[in-house]
Amino acid sequence: MATTESFLVPDVPDLDPNTFGPDSGAVALTDPTHDIDGDGVLDTQTFDAGDAVVIASDLDSDGDADHLTMIHEDGAYASWEFRRDGDGVVHWQQTDGGTLGNG
Repeated sequence: MATTESFLVPDVPDLDPNTFGPDSGAVALTDPTHDIDGDGVLDTQTFDAGDAVVIASDLDSDGDADHLTMIHEDGAYASWEFRRDGDGVVHWQQTDGGTLGNG
């Protein structure tokens, strides 16, 4: 029997892959669905954001993404890591990027 919970859509972070950059700020993950590091804790969420698929992971369990990978429809991708400098300033640093396939 289907229940109303069967139709709930998980919350997805408010994120625009086309304008994302070093100063984008924290990305809260409220509904992780995958355990990518195998520790038994759900830490990763995938979702559509405009013309991109986003894979966001919170590996330190603080509720905010530590790693993001965005893959656009045209094959362009970028991976980012959330960092805190020695003076406490937070920012995203791009760790990888390019084009998948023959593009």
